[in-house]
Amino acid sequence: MTNDNKPPIRILPPKVDVVFKLLFGDDRNKEILSDFLKSALDLPSGDFKVITLIDPHLKRESIDDKLSILDVKLQTEGGKIINIEIQVLEQEELPERITYYNSKMLVSQLKAGFDYDTLKKTISIIITNFDIIKNSAEYHHVFQLHDKKTGEKFTDIIEINTLEMSKIPEKSDNTDVYNWLKFLKAEREEEFEMIAENNPAIQNAYNELKRLSQDEEAQMVYEAREKARRDDNARYRFSFNKGKNEGIIEGERKGIIKGKIEGKIEGKIEEKIEAAKKFLAMGLSVEQVSKGTGLSVEELGRL
Repeated sequence: MTNDNKPPIRILPPKVDVVFKLLFGDDRNKEILSDFLKSALDLPSGDFKVITLIDPHLKRESIDDKLSILDVKLQTEGGKIINIEIQVLEQEELPERITYYNSKMLVSQLKAGFDYDTLKKTISIIITNFDIIKNSAEYHHVFQLHDKKTGEKFTDIIEINTLEMSKIPEKSDNTDVYNWLKFLKAEREEEFEMIAENNPAIQNAYNELKRLSQDEEAQMVYEAREKARRDDNARYRFSFNKGKNEGIIEGERKGIIKGKIEGKIEGKIEEKIEAAKKFLAMGLSVEQVSKGTGLSVEELGRL
């Protein structure tokens, strides 16, 4: 006897980084990864005949270097190195960070005694649920090194692709990359079903996502990631509110001090100099102290 009241499967969201890694960063799912890459990159199909997943940790050149961890990192049969990263929450300096990661992938190839012609192309794919390229309605951009005036290509050794889920239109543009982004952005079972219905590659990915969604270990990883995200948000709100309150108090204190300075300090030159030293030590600008004490900028510069 079947249980018709069995609760529906809660599909894990593929746009969350840990789920994305489980889906695309598993050796067993190379066909899924290959299908996605073919949709996003303008490369010969032979490049994806064999793909090798490699350690997502970027090597530190010195002990002071930042430790960089990529979501999914792989090498194609032709030797090209590809990094894929997905971000749901907006981050400052994301373009700079992605450029830094791409540069690290390039630099780490050159070993002692090797020539520059051994360098292989490095490609970064950054998928976001927010706008990166603010002044464009296009959801897929490909950045390389070109001349600003003529558009002449300098080299294609590095390439950065941005895929912005926030910009994909409701109406399909009938491209494979559009369908993949719709899949990654989906949250409800009926959405996944509709996208996968006429697309064998995405149906394959959806089947694997359903398997992951029933896997106890995958669920635990996802829940741990969500807890960490909630904890980070709570810490951010606490720090922001604390800093805001402290800023108000400090602002009021400086406002009182500034008012006293701009009201002019009367007295002997020695008193003005002593007062100027104290105000400079508090972090007030030379111009403010000059205005308040009557001492010139040149005189303050000699203190």
